[in-house]
Amino acid sequence: MRKENVVHILVTMVSVFVFSVACYGQVSGQVPDQVPPQILDQLTRETLNEAELQGEIGRRIHELIYKNFMVVDLDRDWLNYFCNRRARSDAEGWVYYGIGKVVDAGSLFEQYTGDKAVADRTQYIVDRLRQSRDPDGYVGFWRVEPGNLQEYINWTLHEQEYLILGLVNHYRITGDEKSLEDAKAVAAYVMRTFPTEENGFYDASKICTAGLPEGFLELYRVTGDTNYKEFAANVKHGSVGGEIKCDSLRHWRQKLEEPPAHVYVWTARAYSQTLLYRYDGDKTLLEMPYYLKRELLEKGRGGLLVTGSCSEGEHFTYNQNGQGNIGESCVTAYMIRLMDSLLRLEGNLKYGDLIERTMYNALFAAMDPAGRRLRYFTPFTGERFYDGRDTFCCCGNFRRAMAELPQKVYYRGANDAIALNLFTASNKTFDVRGQAVTVRQETDYPNSGNVTITFSTQSPIDFPFRFRVPRWCNEVTVALNSEEPIQVKPEDCEKGYYEITRCWQEGDTVRLSMPMPWRFIRGRETQQGRVALMRGPIVWCLSKKQNETLLNAVGDARLLELDPTRIGEPELDATVRPDGRKVTARMRRTDQPQSEWTDVVLTEFPDPDGVEIYFPLASEPESSIPVVEDELFESFE
Repeated sequence: MRKENVVHILVTMVSVFVFSVACYGQVSGQVPDQVPPQILDQLTRETLNEAELQGEIGRRIHELIYKNFMVVDLDRDWLNYFCNRRARSDAEGWVYYGIGKVVDAGSLFEQYTGDKAVADRTQYIVDRLRQSRDPDGYVGFWRVEPGNLQEYINWTLHEQEYLILGLVNHYRITGDEKSLEDAKAVAAYVMRTFPTEENGFYDASKICTAGLPEGFLELYRVTGDTNYKEFAANVKHGSVGGEIKCDSLRHWRQKLEEPPAHVYVWTARAYSQTLLYRYDGDKTLLEMPYYLKRELLEKGRGGLLVTGSCSEGEHFTYNQNGQGNIGESCVTAYMIRLMDSLLRLEGNLKYGDLIERTMYNALFAAMDPAGRRLRYFTPFTGERFYDGRDTFCCCGNFRRAMAELPQKVYYRGANDAIALNLFTASNKTFDVRGQAVTVRQETDYPNSGNVTITFSTQSPIDFPFRFRVPRWCNEVTVALNSEEPIQVKPEDCEKGYYEITRCWQEGDTVRLSMPMPWRFIRGRETQQGRVALMRGPIVWCLSKKQNETLLNAVGDARLLELDPTRIGEPELDATVRPDGRKVTARMRRTDQPQSEWTDVVLTEFPDPDGVEIYFPLASEPESSIPVVEDELFESFE
């Protein structure tokens, strides 16, 4: 082997290691991890702050921070329950507040904004929880009972597992040693009281433990204490009554046909398995994450909904029903988290297509466009309702998922590669071998697929630049400076991206043109014989508010059929977002053969007044809009 080739291989290996160790963590901050991964990520995260991230993603995060996180009543709805505990006999029904998820999201919001008021608010939560903690480490909203029985009824442990996670990330971001000590104290209490074969005073198969391994693995990473890793990996847990098979993270194997199949807990556990895999390299840990991915995305059968989420009544289903308790926000959050984890492991930006679909539809639709209210479920048939609480599980996981979006725009790869995953107006400066390289995205995405990427460098420097080639786009036109444009097809991009390797200079520009023609996505199962209208990554819906007269007359939106020849062009509409779009189409009733065609308005799926996305097409006219299978399923054959 030639000497220069050996040197190149060594440089590549060192580059991958450095990026994986430096950027591997869930969040970056003041404190580096103490445990480097055994399995290195092929892509590692870069985190944007509020000054760097614009577009609809930045707007949504800003609204959530300042119209939700900064105005919720922390004392009334969360902290007073921990500082003034009640007896379980004094409560009615199920009780859960989700304070650890608020700490986790607040820490990320603090990092994102750099706003002292946001930082002070998160610190206030941490300080009051510390004041409420017993000397033995117990934090909870129930009074302590004999045998610590309060730990395992109505989700006190569920509070603690995410509190550990939130405190670890608060420590990472702020460097506050007290937060780490708090996390360790709570973890010690959980380890000491958790029912095991040696400590069998309670049945571990009756306990809700969605975030247990995740919290302990994050604590392991920042401390290097293998006791946390072993607890996360080897202790059996899982509520068999309605959630998941009771087993250890290392040995859990289960089929979705074997109830219970609570998708949030399934996805959270699969995500934790990808974390543990990075620590010890046991490939069997990837069996369940890849099994779940296959069951979601199997062509003609997968359980993924066209909106990018899944679940019916919190459980897995293949039936594609869109009415009722559909698309739990906890599932939506962990779908994005799991796909991001697999993206990094494989270096495969095809997962970015799913992240994007889920984000623009299921995630954003779970939030009031003004930012204040959130949803537990987001159906696509029938009316949607906001959760009447700021607390509980889904609101907390929603905030966490939104707070993590700035980590999913750009990634880094071997040989100093910069990888663009999410198209959004942004301005990010990267360190490339000690030199500052700024990448600026200018785009009105998702209104159009036109993106201009400009590079600023101190001096010419070579590195690979990758960008995701979306599966929804038949062909991307790529123009580098004044060179002749080239055409890039998704099917030619094995890992979902196109790469340009060159010596980049000040002012170099890459222009992407990604046409967004309309397409009809063929429905399956419950939606057999119907189609959903899509443009780019966005699903379109029939708005109750904008079609009130027609819907009052017909009663049920599913009695309407769509004229495929009369889909207009997108028009400006601020219903969902300031620069949003609507389109005029034409529908008629299917239960009255002689009914007349009526103009209707279709809006983007996050429209809070959306009541249906699937419609039969009128059989007579021919249309230039193709009827196709969902491209996300094609991507993972």
